[in-house]
Amino acid sequence: MQRLFLLLLVLGFGIAHAQPLPEPPPEDLGHYGNGVGATLLLTNYGFGLGGLYRNALSETTSFVAEFSVGAGKDEREQEFFIGFFGDTVVPFKRSYFLVAPLHIGIEQRLFRESIEDSFRPFVQLLAGPSAGFQWPYFEDSNSNGIRENDERKLGALSGLNEGRFQLGVGGTLAVGAYFGESRRATQGFRIGYVGSYFFEPVDLLELRPEVESPTQRFFGTPVVSLYLVRLF
Repeated sequence: MQRLFLLLLVLGFGIAHAQPLPEPPPEDLGHYGNGVGATLLLTNYGFGLGGLYRNALSETTSFVAEFSVGAGKDEREQEFFIGFFGDTVVPFKRSYFLVAPLHIGIEQRLFRESIEDSFRPFVQLLAGPSAGFQWPYFEDSNSNGIRENDERKLGALSGLNEGRFQLGVGGTLAVGAYFGESRRATQGFRIGYVGSYFFEPVDLLELRPEVESPTQRFFGTPVVSLYLVRLF
């Protein structure tokens, strides 16, 4: 009986060693690197809206494509309220201008080994084409680039049929972080700098002798972004 017990013990020990060890579950490398979302931006020119797409390239690196639309202005523009109905006017303003960059690049997650997944800091470097659209701020009847007393101001959505598109290039350099451990959605913020250079000058201010450099090609501004991202 003792010999039989010892034999069964030896056989059980051998079988246990012969069984392959279970493999650890594969790590979801791209879980926090894949997603689509919306962006709210705050710049020196005002608010903007956008969207982004992220695709994981590794555990810490993601491909990012981001598109946004926001105002482009001259830093000297100042808006004043006039009259009793909340009307506004910007002295020497000649044109409205929208900037719409499509920037693509890399997002690198930072300190992954030492920080919990509930807080995921990152750095971004993006570049790509920028589109712009310029349309008149007032009715320039004589096309001299100066607002006369009888030339009325146009609303922000008026005069679009007289607008023209601009093309340029630009880039974004930023740092930020995502929050939360949800497998469905995440939110985050970003602080950085975004710039766009247009190949043709943009007519922002009136062509008056007292106005220096009424046109502009480069639009650069600090940017604060809020992200809402759907993960997949």
